Amino acid sequence: MWRGAEAAFAEANAQGGVNGRKIRLAVADDAYDAEKAAATVYSLLAKEKVFALFGGVGTPTMVKALPVVLKYFNESGLFYFSNFTGAQPQREPPFDRAVFNVRASYREETKSMIDAYLLMGRRRIGIFVQDDAYGASGRDGVHRALQAKGLGIVADTTYPRGQPYEKSVAAQVKILRDAGVDAIVAVGSYQACAALVRDARRSGWEVPIHDVSFVGADQMLRILRAEEKKTGGDLTSNLIFTQVVPSYEDLQIPLIREYRAAMDRFAPEKPAIAVASYLPSGKYSFASVEGYLSARVFLAVLKRAGKDLTRKSFYAAAESMGRFDLGVGQPMELSASSHQALHGVWFTAVTANGWTSVKDVSQVLKVAKR
Repeated sequence: MWRGAEAAFAEANAQGGVNGRKIRLAVADDAYDAEKAAATVYSLLAKEKVFALFGGVGTPTMVKALPVVLKYFNESGLFYFSNFTGAQPQREPPFDRAVFNVRASYREETKSMIDAYLLMGRRRIGIFVQDDAYGASGRDGVHRALQAKGLGIVADTTYPRGQPYEKSVAAQVKILRDAGVDAIVAVGSYQACAALVRDARRSGWEVPIHDVSFVGADQMLRILRAEEKKTGGDLTSNLIFTQVVPSYEDLQIPLIREYRAAMDRFAPEKPAIAVASYLPSGKYSFASVEGYLSARVFLAVLKRAGKDLTRKSFYAAAESMGRFDLGVGQPMELSASSHQALHGVWFTAVTANGWTSVKDVSQVLKVAKR
């Protein structure tokens, strides 16, 4: 997320900034720990004197940060822009007033996948979710999509946040399989979701598995490819991912061409606070596309706000954007009644050469034995 946003801001600064101002992306680390989230927000406000909060990562942390954001929104107009989460709290009262989202929600992602599963005749849906606010948001999305069709979740399995890839999830696989599940929606981290794929396939179960965008598709693919080399077998078929941005491989889309040019030119590696073990999955990634797009939306609002910039003028500019086009291939809109710019959901699947965009899910998900 940081790499994409940093590339977009560096690109803008290289062109002289916006209305005579350069942009600096200050970074603080909450370690994806909900109990550290509020303190991290206070740190950015007190030490960095930030104009706005941008690009926060994760649902559990966002839930804890939102009361602080709302407090300062009411006092001084502080707002949060483009969180890297599709959860509902920042999209609903009372916090929605203080937040501008760019990406589609988890409800939109899971509904798209449930609709696709049902079109394939797969009606016995099971879930594998992280046992926290993130997983709960995904569960709610699946439940709502199924309930609208008169159906329910057949089997519900969880795992604790922070669980490593090495930990077996064979027990969860058994629960899902014994319940007669014919398709899975996974809402978790790349480590645990990769373990789900590994253990399902090791048991001989080729059930279709879907992962939402936050999973970290590139990191998950790296783990599965390494496992395939080590133990043999196919771990990447019958997988489908929803994304909230177009694929970084899709050069037909103008924004993707601009994103890749910015990543090539400015080559952001990692922020100063990153842990030593941090390793980008590659030059391009879905998450960095989202960071780049989110920053481009922020920059568009910043430009509209004019030279006499205040939080109030930025907020007014955001709510007056209306429909606008950044070359994503889908319309974007911000207004007083819509604090979410994009509602697009893209399907992607794994090929021998990497990722491919998918329009008809049934073409890549083969019929699997129950």
